Amino acid sequence: MDIAAFELSEIDIKYIADLVYENCGIVFKDSNVSVLISRISTKLKEKNIASNEYLRLLRTNKSELTSFVDFVTTNFTSFFRNPKQFDVLKEVILPEIIKSNSASKNIKIWSAGCSTGEEAYSILMTVDDFFRDMGLASAGWKCQVVASDISLESLFIAKEGKFPLKTVEKIDAGYLARYFDNFEDSYLVREEYKKQIRFDYHNLIFDNGIRDIDVTFCRNVLIYFDEEVQKKVLTNIHKSMKDRSYLLIGHSESLIGLFDGFAPTFSDKGIFYVRQ
Repeated sequence: MDIAAFELSEIDIKYIADLVYENCGIVFKDSNVSVLISRISTKLKEKNIASNEYLRLLRTNKSELTSFVDFVTTNFTSFFRNPKQFDVLKEVILPEIIKSNSASKNIKIWSAGCSTGEEAYSILMTVDDFFRDMGLASAGWKCQVVASDISLESLFIAKEGKFPLKTVEKIDAGYLARYFDNFEDSYLVREEYKKQIRFDYHNLIFDNGIRDIDVTFCRNVLIYFDEEVQKKVLTNIHKSMKDRSYLLIGHSESLIGLFDGFAPTFSDKGIFYVRQ
């Protein structure tokens, strides 16, 4: 049988879509089902089996199901994606946090749905650069970044902190020199910066127990959930954050009419949300 030409039935696709939803809350419908079909087809070719055999494997083998969910939920990311939001962090949010956290001299930021780590490292570089500009590092200020994802494979890549040349091309040259070591065709985040990030496996539909977060980045994640799961995820994020804290979501996402625990705030760099 030519597996590459094998067509999946609608029943097969719906069954697998339901499995993914039950395990991580991600919804596949008409607008994005092609992504799911592509990922299933890749698995069928990789294992050289027909769909009914793979369905049986997903039903009976928990590790295969975990691997497939991991594969399906790996999303595109890049360093300093949507750069204006990092300007908002540096120019608007961080100065406010410095005022409110003057006693602890500590900032805690969560990269929720961090994928392969580019967002988490971008956050750390932004905060570190802010500390340098303001002379805060020498005054004892520290930042901890918590980065979480449902994909174990992505987390392994993120934790290693090694990125190919094409991935870092848009990073400022000064940042590259300060935060990375160059190894031929790749760049490795320096150990003293990697240790400031804690990478954790976490499914956002559950409370991860983290508390006192000052800033949460949860960008381009909510669009994959239905409204019920979106509210559950936002409730968990709200619970993890300080009374006065900040949330950044994707440009195509909005909380207006969905969740009133965060109030939209407008700046010349863009919109961010403040915890109520």
